[in-house]
Amino acid sequence: MRYVNGPWRSTIVAVAHPHDSMTHRTRRSFRCASTALTLAVAGLAALPAPILAQQDVIGEADDAFGSRIGQESIGLYSESLVRGFNLQQAGNYRIDGAYFVRAAPPPDTIVDGARILVGPAALPVDFPAPSGIVQYRLPDVTQERARLELGFQHLLDSNPRPYLRGHFSRRSEDGRASLSGGVLGSPSARYIFGNEARYHSLGLVPRFEIGDDWQATVFYGVYDQAYQADAGFQPAGAHALPQPDRLRYPGQPWSRFDTRNTTYGALLRSRARPDAWNFSFSDIHSRVDRPRSDYNLFRDVTAGGDASASTVVARDREVFARAYEAAARRDWSGETRRDVLTLAARARRSDYRNPRVQTIDLGRVSLFEPIPHAPPPDDPGGAHSHAGIDQDELALGWQHLRRSGLAVNLGLRRVRLDESSWSADGAAASRTSAQWLHNASLVLPLSPTLTAFASTTRGIEEAGTAPQNAANRFEVLPPAMARQSELGIKWQAAAGLAVVATAFEIGKPEPGLDADGVYRFLTDVRHRGVELSAAGQVTERLHVVAGVSWLRPRLEGALVEAGVIGERPVGRSSTLALASFSYRPPAWERVSFDADATWYGRAPADAHGHTYTSGYALLNVGARYRFALGRIPAQWRLRVYNAADRYAWSAGSSGLQSWEPARRVMLSLTLGE
Repeated sequence: MRYVNGPWRSTIVAVAHPHDSMTHRTRRSFRCASTALTLAVAGLAALPAPILAQQDVIGEADDAFGSRIGQESIGLYSESLVRGFNLQQAGNYRIDGAYFVRAAPPPDTIVDGARILVGPAALPVDFPAPSGIVQYRLPDVTQERARLELGFQHLLDSNPRPYLRGHFSRRSEDGRASLSGGVLGSPSARYIFGNEARYHSLGLVPRFEIGDDWQATVFYGVYDQAYQADAGFQPAGAHALPQPDRLRYPGQPWSRFDTRNTTYGALLRSRARPDAWNFSFSDIHSRVDRPRSDYNLFRDVTAGGDASASTVVARDREVFARAYEAAARRDWSGETRRDVLTLAARARRSDYRNPRVQTIDLGRVSLFEPIPHAPPPDDPGGAHSHAGIDQDELALGWQHLRRSGLAVNLGLRRVRLDESSWSADGAAASRTSAQWLHNASLVLPLSPTLTAFASTTRGIEEAGTAPQNAANRFEVLPPAMARQSELGIKWQAAAGLAVVATAFEIGKPEPGLDADGVYRFLTDVRHRGVELSAAGQVTERLHVVAGVSWLRPRLEGALVEAGVIGERPVGRSSTLALASFSYRPPAWERVSFDADATWYGRAPADAHGHTYTSGYALLNVGARYRFALGRIPAQWRLRVYNAADRYAWSAGSSGLQSWEPARRVMLSLTLGE
């Protein structure tokens, strides 16, 4: 828990038009990307002195719960899965602390990385969320920098798949203005199903001072991606799925997933002052335009690899989310205590245009043979169905911190929800509701190195959309009420090494497929678990990040009691473990080695609990060689993902399964910082 002002620290430290053609959009993006890349390359020569190239995500991690720097991440949890829940559906996101409703992830061209806020890291957050929060971090402009990364994504293949990533930050001479930005892209990529892809992104983040009391930050990032559509597999019975070639694309060659994701907004904040009111305002938009979002389905897959194949063709899907926040904070600081009062108003609007959908039946096929190709279907036209969610809330929060490390965080919110939907034939439906939400946490120092903490949160979380194998695919589910409570302890085992143990419980309504194949709320789910984290510097040369999560996920409700479905939710493992390290040998000062191994426990693969995916471990290894080209810091980076080439299946909450990617070797050269 860190504050901007004063010496206080607690014991726990913690837009393009949618109707433009894809060709025109791609040309515009590449022209902008070329300009930004020129700035990045020019900035390399302006670096003040050689410094280490690239941060080590293991060395920077404060805990084992999840963090990312650039395209490298480490942790038990990810930006989409926290404590067994799909955070991408729950919608708990922030950008530099500002309220953010995510239609799609912000591109790496405007964010340096992300951190998963659960346990101790979430305690100082204003108005936290039950399932945790993903905090995106805008570029750091405390120093000028420029970085250019050139690499290969599949080094050992006949087509190694090149990619480029460039970033820069520049400041005005008086320090009152800055400009950060980035470009990235690949003309040829290969995804986990052997699907061919291409992508590129551009982002800009200008900052400037307004008078002596205000700072404004503006950001705009766009990410264009086009690839052959993904695939999902569902077994015919209580048996494990077979092991077809992971690099041979199983879908129809014309099936597409083409998307443009845009994130843009503005943050306005007053200069932080102690014993005074401080103000912040944010306006953040997230937009998804998907001309095609197809999906290849393989149902009733036998142990021998036979399956019923179909391709879902989805055209013209759009999601547009807007989030607004205004907050006022009053800080009272004294010799032995500090109090912060927060008043906030939030509003969001999410609009969904569901795609027009066709299903192309391909009959029985074999996953071990080339899949027969059907002719691409014509667009039949027709109307779209729509949905919208409006949410308004008023919030009052209070944080109290004593020099001893005692801390209290309390929050109360009144939230109003307006949900509406329009079917393709024009029929409309709506619903309005209002709820009181609350959060409370306590940090209690037990000794100079030992701290206990407890928290409880009641909040509204998104439930996402129906999956592709549902009869109501793409339908938006209404938000749901969620509750969380946790109790834990943090031990500062050494100056740079922290150990955290937490027991938690999270409960909320759970969607699933009913007897008619409709995806809707059927039961409640309760996740009770214990998690351990150890992260930090063991020696001057050795950093570790290790953790384990034991989860007891259980469904509750009439369907479970009647035996219609099992008590275990689909796709959720009871055990997740991580062990990773980064080590710099004394004999080779410029070289470091790193590795991480993750264990995923067995998980139910169907609603009755008859089928389970097997537990498996994945190992990633890597090495860095840091050097300098004149005054430019440089680095070679080698990374081997799934180094043992483990073949494993994992199940999603809808019962569809996918395989883990095959071994992949990446090599990159980074110039600058």
